Amino acid sequence: MAVSIAGVRLDYGAATHMGLHRRENQDRFLADGAVFAVADGLGGHAGGGTAAGMAIEVLAGGAGVESLEQLIALVGSANAAILEAAKDDPSLFEMSTTLCVLAAIGGEDGPRLAACNVGDSRLYVLAPDGFGRITVDHTISENLVRDGVISKAEAATHADRHTLTRAVGFERRVHVDGWELAAVEGTRFLLSSDGLTNEVPDFEIAGILRSVDDAGAAARSLVERAVRPGRGRDNATAVVVDVAGDPGLRPHGPDRIVVTFLPAVPA
Repeated sequence: MAVSIAGVRLDYGAATHMGLHRRENQDRFLADGAVFAVADGLGGHAGGGTAAGMAIEVLAGGAGVESLEQLIALVGSANAAILEAAKDDPSLFEMSTTLCVLAAIGGEDGPRLAACNVGDSRLYVLAPDGFGRITVDHTISENLVRDGVISKAEAATHADRHTLTRAVGFERRVHVDGWELAAVEGTRFLLSSDGLTNEVPDFEIAGILRSVDDAGAAARSLVERAVRPGRGRDNATAVVVDVAGDPGLRPHGPDRIVVTFLPAVPA
């Protein structure tokens, strides 16, 4: 699908799968042409899918995101809604969700994209001359890597590699990482749940994003790769977004896509 918003033409597609070892899919996604998001629910049979769905509903109900600050505020609204819903319903006790979001916004120097993340759902970028991950996982093992306690290789098998330090709906205030990104023609973004990234290494992700032209087909290929026999231990979701228009910017590598980074903003 394709849409033009905030001066940027975006092509996009999405796919999700329950996985081969789960009885339900607690991942939710949004791809409405204005806002793109992946939420991976946590907190038991009833709560996980409910929390993820509520976060997506709040984002979908936001009337035209125009700034990074507004997007962060929407994540805060989702956090409050999830906490309120869980307050009086024992079946929803301690439900929460990861949340990774990308939205087209305006900008004084030309079109921009805003991105937010809480948890270990990820945002990647494939630029004409490079591939990289924008987000940082909010997990105990990632914190240990950042502090120099363990290596990235050790983190891959660490006992707490899936233990989150942040989630939407977990505490009264949620801390959100936010980015303002250049809208560069030829750039491709991937939002994904950890059910995909735990099963498909980054080099395979990059290879699929480079080799499959259509955004929807790329999303389906990534999810199919994550749930093929021998993998598929978790729900897997992918949303692929291509900057297809010409916003008047020159291609840059992934390290030059980030215009502004706001870490751990309380919302």
